[in-house]
Amino acid sequence: MRGSPPWRALPRGFLPWLLALVALLGAAGCARSRTAPELLNVIDVVPREVDLGDRIEILGTNLPTAEAKEAVVTFRGTLRRPGQAPLTDQSIEIDDAQVSSNKVSLVFSEGLQARFAGRGDDAVHTTFHGDVVVEIPATTRGALPVAGTVRAVTIDFIPPTPRRAVIAAREKEGARALAFLGVEVAAESPPSGGLVVTGVRDASPASRAQIAPGDVITSFEGVKVLSRGDVIPSGHERLSTVGIRRGSATPSQVQVSTEGFHASAPTDLLGAGILLGVAAAIILLFMAPTAGIITWVERRVSARMQSRIGPNRAGPQGFLVWIADGIKSILKEDVIPAESDRALFRLAPYLVFVGVSATFVVMPFGQYLIAADLDIGILFVIAVTSLVTIGLMTGGWASNNKWSLLGGIRSAAQIISYEIPGAVAIVCIVMMTGSLRLQDIIGAQGGTGASFLDIGGWPWYWFVFRNPITFALFFLYFTTALAEGNRAPFDLPEAESELVAGYSTEYSGMRYLFFFFAEWANVFVMCGIASALFLGGWQIPGVSPAQQEASFGLQLLGVFLFLLKSWLLVFVVIWIRWTLPRVRIDQMMNLCWKWFVPLSFGAFLLTALWMVIGVSKTVQLVISVVTFAVWAYLLVHFIRRVQYNLRQAKVALHLNPFL
Repeated sequence: MRGSPPWRALPRGFLPWLLALVALLGAAGCARSRTAPELLNVIDVVPREVDLGDRIEILGTNLPTAEAKEAVVTFRGTLRRPGQAPLTDQSIEIDDAQVSSNKVSLVFSEGLQARFAGRGDDAVHTTFHGDVVVEIPATTRGALPVAGTVRAVTIDFIPPTPRRAVIAAREKEGARALAFLGVEVAAESPPSGGLVVTGVRDASPASRAQIAPGDVITSFEGVKVLSRGDVIPSGHERLSTVGIRRGSATPSQVQVSTEGFHASAPTDLLGAGILLGVAAAIILLFMAPTAGIITWVERRVSARMQSRIGPNRAGPQGFLVWIADGIKSILKEDVIPAESDRALFRLAPYLVFVGVSATFVVMPFGQYLIAADLDIGILFVIAVTSLVTIGLMTGGWASNNKWSLLGGIRSAAQIISYEIPGAVAIVCIVMMTGSLRLQDIIGAQGGTGASFLDIGGWPWYWFVFRNPITFALFFLYFTTALAEGNRAPFDLPEAESELVAGYSTEYSGMRYLFFFFAEWANVFVMCGIASALFLGGWQIPGVSPAQQEASFGLQLLGVFLFLLKSWLLVFVVIWIRWTLPRVRIDQMMNLCWKWFVPLSFGAFLLTALWMVIGVSKTVQLVISVVTFAVWAYLLVHFIRRVQYNLRQAKVALHLNPFL
């Protein structure tokens, strides 16, 4: 053992652990040695009340602008919001703050609002208590960053005004809290903020805390009081700290008991409940009946085209047959193949159903009859309908059936291919309006108001007649929508030559019905979107939007016109199905890639050129009227040809749909 290294005497396996510990301690020591030293002379943070878009400035002297133009600002402390537990030990780091010789500045953007005060309608007045640290990184290799800290800072972050319903709910909750405390306040607040106490109920929590009339409530649980909505107990403290200013004396703090106060449901839960209720009403009261009624209309129309009677037993004229079919499907056995992927097999119909039903959320039925008036409404429609492709592909693959898999792949290829020219057609309309919001697109299809014929949505102001390009785009979009919806003559996913039902072969019961339920609902969706994009939507000819807004009757008339246009297009879809034969898969794909895609991009370039060149209002009106006249001539010619063919065939024509 003589001459052996000393570590030979250590237990076996101890040396690697010892080396790892030494390396860890060394790294920690290096990290501590690299901490930015406090060398910046920062003095104060202004302003102390920050609105969205305001510039926050950390004031200082002799800041090193030569080394860096940007700094990192970190807010470390506690965030207090009305009615919520304090958020302690918060560290909000902001990069890219601008550095000058005497200040570091940054903008209170929407992203910062979400981090400090919350997002959207959930954003509330938030008070920050803590330190603000400024760190300027080193610009030379091996140098250390420098930092400075402004300690004990209080800043109020005030988000944009939320919806009236949310404001009213918060004010109501604050008034209820004041009544619990036994405090009456004045309707008007002093210029410096706060609530002026006008009365205190005897033996109330406020009376026991010696709050008196004439006092001004300046803060509540650390939140600066700007309105009644800021006086909401969080429920996490038995005694709430209330800031009081009495006359010209220095503000003081008192402890008020809030034990026994039970907070109402948060406004975000109320909004979520309203949203879920609206969604359920749309699906149960509109989408389900619409899809069911379309099946009845299609069966009656197809029967009339083929000289049959159609459904006429369940209800008057067979109108309730769709309810009977639904009950029958619910009562059928739900069979899941033994070798299938059970989880995905169950999920697929719901993906298809959600992809179609979600589009009803942004469907503009009327001027104000819309569930969610999104700024990106048409983009939302394109996005959520992509779930249909995922659902069909998932259903075909999860069935573990080669025919179902082929049907799913064929359907995915068809939908994805025809989405391209359809989306380009929509982009052309968006380019002409400058907005993705469906209500803006409908509003752009009205006149300027110079005369009676220049007010409201007269047909020559619809985008379908705006110019020959949009006239062709309407038919391009409508054809691609037929293909995306698996409607004839493009219903290739269910190929009759295979004697199977394509991707839905292995499904039964209600899951089988969900696929076709979504297809029937999608017929109305595609027609409703076409009505909004090209046919003026809810606009009433000769009536301005302001006049329509002021009259409830005109609002209902606008809804009726939107539904009328949509249902006329639904009839055209049904008409096409029972008139044209199914095309082959190669013909369908050639039509898309060799014709529709090039034509759509050509229309895109022509639309861009049209927008760049620009035309006068008079020239635009002449082009629109001529395009409308050409369409009217073609429609009259088509009707005359149909009448001629019926006379030559000596077919008995029955216009009564209830025969």
